Amino acid sequence: MYWVILIIVGLLVGWAVKSWLAAEKTLRGEPWIRFIVTIIGAWLGDAILGDWIWAPYNFNVIAGIIGSFVLGWIWTMVGIEETTSSTTAR
Repeated sequence: MYWVILIIVGLLVGWAVKSWLAAEKTLRGEPWIRFIVTIIGAWLGDAILGDWIWAPYNFNVIAGIIGSFVLGWIWTMVGIEETTSSTTAR
């Protein structure tokens, strides 16, 4: 159950990061890389901040959201934007 909650938190925060922070950006590997980054962030947030406040099945949801959001924000800042090549007639 730990992994299910971790994945759900990572996916929800990944969606929120795309909606709020990177709405105008198209990053390389979207949406899969963003989801992987936010899931890793949720795991790191839980591992670093430990079990406090709300921790069903030993997963700290608040810390997972914080870690996931921070890593997602970093990814939107340093992620390489995908360029679309369009040909225009001259």
